Amino acid sequence: MRAMLNFLRTIGRNLQARWKLVTGLLIVGTLVVVLAFAQWIGILAIERHNGYFAPVWAADGEHIYFVERDTTGVIWGLGWEFFSPPANSYVFSDRLTLERLNVVSGKREVLERFADTPVTGRTTRHYRGRIFNTMSTRLTPTDQGVEIRVRMNIPRVPSSEQWALAGIWQPGQPSNAQWANKSSGGFAPPNEILQNGIEVLTVPGREAFPAAVLAVEADGSYRVLLKNGDFNQLYPDGVPPKQIAERAGRERIERSREFSRVHEELKTRFSAEGLNDGAASLRAYDEMEELGFLPKSPRLVATALNTAPADVRIFDIPQEYFKVGLFQDIAAAIAAPNSEVQTSTGTYLKYYDDELGPRLKAWRNDGNDRFAVRTAGRTYLLEVRRFDRK
Repeated sequence: MRAMLNFLRTIGRNLQARWKLVTGLLIVGTLVVVLAFAQWIGILAIERHNGYFAPVWAADGEHIYFVERDTTGVIWGLGWEFFSPPANSYVFSDRLTLERLNVVSGKREVLERFADTPVTGRTTRHYRGRIFNTMSTRLTPTDQGVEIRVRMNIPRVPSSEQWALAGIWQPGQPSNAQWANKSSGGFAPPNEILQNGIEVLTVPGREAFPAAVLAVEADGSYRVLLKNGDFNQLYPDGVPPKQIAERAGRERIERSREFSRVHEELKTRFSAEGLNDGAASLRAYDEMEELGFLPKSPRLVATALNTAPADVRIFDIPQEYFKVGLFQDIAAAIAAPNSEVQTSTGTYLKYYDDELGPRLKAWRNDGNDRFAVRTAGRTYLLEVRRFDRK
């Protein structure tokens, strides 16, 4: 009888152990399924993204500089903008490197490594498409190296955190740039993205990490200089021409360079005629308005009359007011009738107790572009000519 009881106890203990094992396996299996399902629908995942930022030609015309970002972190939550709250992301590492690429040989060099970004080692909240926080970068080549500027704004309530990293790298002299909690502006691409007719630009990738750097010709054809692991999947048929055109800055840069060239030539010409540097520069800008490089500002034209038309308001200006520097545009116009002169109401000032200047200025600022002036026994019709912006 006692042996039978011991046998039953042994069977019970074995069944209990097996039940615990089965239960444990079921719990682990269920957890694995739940985690797999969560990762499959995107509400829990460990992700890694890398991309290339701010490519720019080096001064030698054979290399480009760029910044690579390589980020790894865990994400949980929906984060579907307009439909759910932001997702959470915890970044394990977020490394930036300044690199140089020889566009002929394809050789890459790491020039400098920077400290992890301000999102590293902390939980932040973002929507899908920018899950590890966006980053703005601008590289500007110098004679010997490159100027580096990076900005990262981390969304917070009530206002975002603003971080910046800046410095100048030169051979044998790293920038030693460090992240600082401050704002930084001005991240438009520099003109040096275009050199010898070839423009370097990036194309969008996953989670705001650019997927590739392209070298684009004037006809829109391109060569892929760098690409990450997502590029081939995102652009199986190549980058659409429309997308390249939307991101290209060629037209802006060529216009800017032509503007600078013409201004410098005009400034040199006017300096040779005896104008000082500031006056020559201003005269060059005036000439560039006439040439169509700048929107033409309003012009004032004077026409000598025997009597003013009945529907035109007349202002009497003593001759001495012109001699002391008041109404300079009107003085210039009546000195050269039927010619266009630049106009401004900046010299329409009060003279002692006479409010004529402020009164005429207010009248013109109300949109009145036609009036008459009587001075030194003569009458002039003054008309403001305005020009459409090109």
